[in-house]
Amino acid sequence: MLRLGVIGTGGMANAHANEFKKLKGVRLVACADVVPERAKAFAEKHGIPASYGDYREMLTAEALDAVTNVTIDAAHAEVALAVIGKGLPILSEKPLATTLADARKMAAAARKAGVVNMVNFSYRNSSGLQAACQLMKTGKLGRVMHVESSYLQSWLISRGWGDWRQAPGMTWRLSTKHGSAGVLGDLGCHIYDLTTLLAGDIASIDCRLKTFDKGVRGNRLGEYILDANDSFVSTVEFANGAIGTVHSSRWATGHMNSLRCRVHGDKGAIEIDLDRAYDEYRLCFGPAAIDKPEWKTVKCKPTPNVYQRFVRAIAAGKSDGNDFANGAKIQAYLHYSFESNKKRGPVAVKF
Repeated sequence: MLRLGVIGTGGMANAHANEFKKLKGVRLVACADVVPERAKAFAEKHGIPASYGDYREMLTAEALDAVTNVTIDAAHAEVALAVIGKGLPILSEKPLATTLADARKMAAAARKAGVVNMVNFSYRNSSGLQAACQLMKTGKLGRVMHVESSYLQSWLISRGWGDWRQAPGMTWRLSTKHGSAGVLGDLGCHIYDLTTLLAGDIASIDCRLKTFDKGVRGNRLGEYILDANDSFVSTVEFANGAIGTVHSSRWATGHMNSLRCRVHGDKGAIEIDLDRAYDEYRLCFGPAAIDKPEWKTVKCKPTPNVYQRFVRAIAAGKSDGNDFANGAKIQAYLHYSFESNKKRGPVAVKF
């Protein structure tokens, strides 16, 4: 029996708990939150025997086999380092940290301790994406030439998710004072991860960030100063020589939650569109298809989600590619995107 502890019991923690409860041989035995009442309510909801107001107390008192870290972004590093210090496997929410220095420290600590470590880049759960990645690894599409990726939402102009002016759970994302790194920090980590999973590492980034007027007097809504970036566009060069664009916005009218990546090689092209389907990719391959041009849709068999992969990794004693080392790479892309915007020019990415 794998005895699992949950640190952080906010909204996303419910998704973690629900998924882990589905897995045979896994038992949620304890949870912790800085708000003890929230931890207690979470424990009652999910049938967890023990709850704590301090995660350190939980780590000391409970006989745990692994931990899932669902704290706020600013607490990821502190919590993860404490868990790793106990020699426990850990699944951490994205982004890995709020600074590149912390991300590197976390990756180094996990590597030194030899514990299984993973990051919840949830869109990796797509069987279409997993199959597309396997195809890319074969080199079938030849030399990668051009890449275009986007993650588009519209909740600043649409009420499809509700009115952000009335929802603190959305409004805080617009305020750096409340810990937000804007659309770059929130959605950028997902689209950079998806893009590099398909096309390989990025060598340089030329990024621009934009914060738009939201029609709110004084650019302030109650305690929230609306100064976080709303859109970003990055022109990137990959280590393999390809170039491309990676961009994201919360002003993308007509898109609720749309992730897409197209990779063009000199022998074919592949497209992932998670807004359309999680279990397929589109492919243009072969002289006849390229000349027309003609795309075919490839349906894919289900693949394990991150929670299943985490448990399997613990059993095998080895992390998969979705580990803290990769999380630190994604953090580097965010870091150098901010640096590029500040410099107003391209910067080299250093891992």
